[in-house]
Amino acid sequence: MLIICHSLLSDGMFLDGTIYATISRNMASGLGTFWKPHFSDTLFPVFTEHPPLAFGLEGILFKVFGDSRFVERFYSLMTILITAMIIVLIWRLIMKKSSTAWLPVLFWITMGTVAWSSVNNMLESTLVIFIGLSVLFYLKSQQSSRWVFLLLAGLMLSLGFLTKGFVTFTPLAFPFFLWLFLRNNKFSSMVLDTVILLISAILPLILLFLFTGAREFLPKYIAFAVNKISEGVTIYSRYYILKRLLMELLPAIGIILILVLYKWKNKLSFQNMSSNLRPALVFFSLGMAGVLPILTTMDQSAYFLLTSFPFFAVSFGLIVNPSIEILIERINYNSNGYRLFKLFGVLALSAGIILSVYFSGDFNRDENKLKDMRVILIQLKENSTINILPEMYVDWSLHAYYARYKNVSLDQDLNNRHEYLLIRTSLYSDTINNRFDRINLETKEFELFRRKTSDNRE
Repeated sequence: MLIICHSLLSDGMFLDGTIYATISRNMASGLGTFWKPHFSDTLFPVFTEHPPLAFGLEGILFKVFGDSRFVERFYSLMTILITAMIIVLIWRLIMKKSSTAWLPVLFWITMGTVAWSSVNNMLESTLVIFIGLSVLFYLKSQQSSRWVFLLLAGLMLSLGFLTKGFVTFTPLAFPFFLWLFLRNNKFSSMVLDTVILLISAILPLILLFLFTGAREFLPKYIAFAVNKISEGVTIYSRYYILKRLLMELLPAIGIILILVLYKWKNKLSFQNMSSNLRPALVFFSLGMAGVLPILTTMDQSAYFLLTSFPFFAVSFGLIVNPSIEILIERINYNSNGYRLFKLFGVLALSAGIILSVYFSGDFNRDENKLKDMRVILIQLKENSTINILPEMYVDWSLHAYYARYKNVSLDQDLNNRHEYLLIRTSLYSDTINNRFDRINLETKEFELFRRKTSDNRE
């Protein structure tokens, strides 16, 4: 909470997250449908770049709490809290009586993109819930009610596909890694589990084709996804994602190194750090299974790693857990130091919440653009369309903010004679005055013009 307190409720959000919030809000208010998500009248009137499940889930919150910019922030933070709970449940299944379920959560939260995603409404934040649940249910299938939990694990992958597509299928490798490193099952049992997972993941998606909306939407999405994998370019090197992964894991690696130095300085045995090596390799391999396929495309971003971070965190936690448990045994829970530690935790959390509210009027990004928009939107009607200059069309965040805050669509075709024209001040030319009158507003980077009555008659 202290890390994200300035960004959590402040205005301005990452472009993709703003688009997703707009689509979710529109879906909740009846603009577009589940299988025909709507962004704006002039950009993505039907949004097929991602499956619609996350929009539908977030739309429920908009339906309940109304159209506030805090709704998407609450949803985003909620996905992080649910993911933390899933990490704890996975840990307790593995470690049984261990009281250190906070340990993998600590490693996970030190990965910078986790905090960033908690305030930016990314689809991966929803997707990681379904991937985590799939792994959790598969682990439970190894202990009881095998067929029920196998089917649930596969169903979670179906829901993951309806959130972000093919990247959800990483857990299909989980049975193999368990067999490879732990040998708890026969090879034939591992193969059977994998087949059941695959069938129970794909069958619900096939059944969706019985419904008209899904039958129209899914082929368009799949075609777009395949094209983006083969032709999308967002980075300069195919190995960017590996470099970024290393940077994300550095804080967790630093914590482990501090523990190693402590043991070395105090001449303590390192033998217990290898006791959980095999299960740690299972989860580290599962994490890498989510990372390595990204190397096949030049379309890469740091937030693609979000679905793998929980498994790296569990892996690191398993390595250091024996040493941490020994250190915990030395704690005197009745000491003044421990009481101060608990008090600090309560005060830190309270400060994080209070500061989040305090900074709610600040700007996280695009300050001038958002300040100008607030002034300009007063002049515009809800659900309207206005003109912009063609040079401004690729300013995607401009589309996103105007659509999100008042469902205003931006049209670059000046032959479509809308009442208002929005321009960037740096693009102003005298010819604009021939057809529009400037509206005097206190803005910095943008100006609003109103079409002259004579031009409307023409």
